Amino acid sequence: MATKSNWKAILAVYLIGVAAAAQVGRIVPAANSLREDMAMGLSTYGWMVSLITCASAVLGLVAGYWVVRRGPRFALFAGLTVLFVGLVVATASPSMTVMLFARVAEGLGYLAIVVAAPTLIAREASAKDSARSLALWGTFFPLGISTAAITGGLLSELFGWRVWFGVNAAVLLPVAVLALVSVPADPGTPQQRSSGADGRQLLSLLPVSAWLIGLGLLSVTLITLALLSMLPVFLMERHEHSQRTAGGITGAVAMTSILGSLLYGWVANRISENRIVLGAAALLLASAFPAFHPAAAVPVTVAFAALAIFATGVLVASVFAAVPRLVPSPERIGPANGLIAQIGSVGALTGPPIIGFFIATSGWTALPVMIVIFTLSFVGFAISANAAQR
Repeated sequence: MATKSNWKAILAVYLIGVAAAAQVGRIVPAANSLREDMAMGLSTYGWMVSLITCASAVLGLVAGYWVVRRGPRFALFAGLTVLFVGLVVATASPSMTVMLFARVAEGLGYLAIVVAAPTLIAREASAKDSARSLALWGTFFPLGISTAAITGGLLSELFGWRVWFGVNAAVLLPVAVLALVSVPADPGTPQQRSSGADGRQLLSLLPVSAWLIGLGLLSVTLITLALLSMLPVFLMERHEHSQRTAGGITGAVAMTSILGSLLYGWVANRISENRIVLGAAALLLASAFPAFHPAAAVPVTVAFAALAIFATGVLVASVFAAVPRLVPSPERIGPANGLIAQIGSVGALTGPPIIGFFIATSGWTALPVMIVIFTLSFVGFAISANAAQR
């Protein structure tokens, strides 16, 4: 942790995270032209969307140790390089098979970035600005996804998916240069950074609180997926909106998560952690049923869904801000971020089919019930993590 915050480095790292998150959502706005050009079935298309999260779900813990060993700055640029290469290959891909392998490579680069970036932010922020800077980091994913949704549909429709993919690759270059000149070098050597413990020791020495807050991220990931993946379907089925209209509304609703994360950064040093969590959870619980009530008018559905997503932004920010506070030493921040990335990615992979199954078998009333269950789970994990710290 720095004595004075290096905001130039923090913002440069944040922009890399936003650009990386855009790759998670890059496929969806180009779905029609991509499936047509590649003769891609729905099953393969589903893999194309989700493969980028597979590496995080399987290798998050390993990545956490690797970031400690190599240094977060090195890991950030290594991840950025792999992500860029994967994007270039995907842009020029002659076949669906090549593109799937490129997507796996993108996933490895994305994993390195999302583990190294919050570790770097925690290192470059002062104690006073730690919660605020990590709350800002909590907005990287919704901002990246929303940006991809807004720009990707237009560019892929006007110029085709290859141009859209190429633009994404080009965007990585200026943010890489900015980070290159802004982020200080990693101190020491790989041997010195890992001299205290080997990988298995570092992982086994992660406190119970880190595991609990990781499970909290799993819960809030499931809440976010339940809301954002099902809202457009609900609008199309219940209110007969077009796919474009439903998608646009959902993109706007997703942006409210950013406001929630920024609010957390503002109140984190003024209100106790448990009170923040309980307040956001209460807003979620109050919003879930009105948002998806079958008789609700569209403005009511949208307003309450936006409130719920706003609350998830608060909870996501609380998870990232908790890591430096919950681990006993800076050397454990990287592995803790890897653990959290892995547990959260498991939710991203398993959440959509689980949520879809229950809605298909029990109807739309199952959706707010699941949101309530996941919210109460988050509250339990977060409060337990804070108690375990003490």
